[in-house]
Amino acid sequence: MKRITIFFASLAALFALGLSSCSDDDLGASIYNTDPSIDYLDKASATFPLDTFLKVNYLEPYNLRFIYRMEDIGSDLQKNLVPADYEKSCKLAVLSKYLWYDVYAKLAPKDFLPLYSPRIIHVIGSPSYNPSTGTETLGTAEGGLKITLYNTNALDENNMDILNTLFFHTMHHEFGHILDQTHQRPVAFNVLSNGLYDPNNWATAFDSISVSHGFVTNYASSQAREDWVEVMSSYICDDSLAWAQLLDHASYDWEEVEVSSTAQDSIQRLIRTGASRDSVGYFRANDNGKYMIGRKVIARNADGTAALDANGKIQFLSTDNIDGRAVILAKLEMVRQWLKKEFSIDLDALRDEVQSRSYVKNADGTFKRDVYGDFVNKLTQPADDNPNKTLMEELLDWINQYKALQK
Repeated sequence: MKRITIFFASLAALFALGLSSCSDDDLGASIYNTDPSIDYLDKASATFPLDTFLKVNYLEPYNLRFIYRMEDIGSDLQKNLVPADYEKSCKLAVLSKYLWYDVYAKLAPKDFLPLYSPRIIHVIGSPSYNPSTGTETLGTAEGGLKITLYNTNALDENNMDILNTLFFHTMHHEFGHILDQTHQRPVAFNVLSNGLYDPNNWATAFDSISVSHGFVTNYASSQAREDWVEVMSSYICDDSLAWAQLLDHASYDWEEVEVSSTAQDSIQRLIRTGASRDSVGYFRANDNGKYMIGRKVIARNADGTAALDANGKIQFLSTDNIDGRAVILAKLEMVRQWLKKEFSIDLDALRDEVQSRSYVKNADGTFKRDVYGDFVNKLTQPADDNPNKTLMEELLDWINQYKALQK
């Protein structure tokens, strides 16, 4: 199961807005599946192109049902969920093929996907909130047979960070669970962070503190099985800039301290302007209205200012005897060796393929950057073989080609 921390401010108002407006929405007849026996491969059906694409690309090669008409019997009946929009379902279907299935089909042994692919992918339109814990479930993997993906209606190909958070990271995370259920991870992995897992309070931890303890995400610190697949999915999906930043953060000890509300603005300005400072952190208001900051652990004077060494340099301290960077790299190496031994898959080749499909490359093979220094989203750029279409539009042609059969 893949979760992230969310904030529930004004959530009741959002639900009220959704409920008050739902009677005005034309959801269409195609988004619910009230009778699984219905054959939707009817050329007169508006959904014929997507249904045909799913049959040809998922059902026939992998015996996989890609379900976008929400089936209540296969959904969490304790949650307020809505079906996926048809157009969003089309995008998620082609992106799942392009950034997940086609990658494994290219790099894994021929029998890998037929053997280990889930038999059902069920996509839901809405988020899956957990109000009691303040978290959001992004996906689930059930018994090695079914993967559920939520929040399909929020899919936006213009934002690769959101796509990774909501979908691609989740896809590889949940698929990692399926692989872990069939070929057990190394027992030694479970003891690398023994005593540090916290299944109850992971959602309230500062990211940097979790990373300094050797976890690639907060959720990884919840339990070993989640830690394992978070290492795998983070390495595959995080671009090299994000991965390098994560390892840099993991190289320091971090602490969470309370600051006054009046100090908030001045410290945030310091952070935004990039001025000299003794720590890097961010604020969060907790349930008691207090402002907390995550900052690097350094030697300090009695008044809280940095205690510099003889050369005038900040003295970074290690107080927990944990080298977060070394722990993360050790975990990554276990995942790398496991994939190679159990499935004959090169993790680094897999990562490079996903990155190359996600971001634009220069002629010299390096990744192109935008004015902000971030990698350029390949989905929104002209396709390699058709400059008149974006890559996303070209991928959707996999579905649109079947419209000609309707005429």
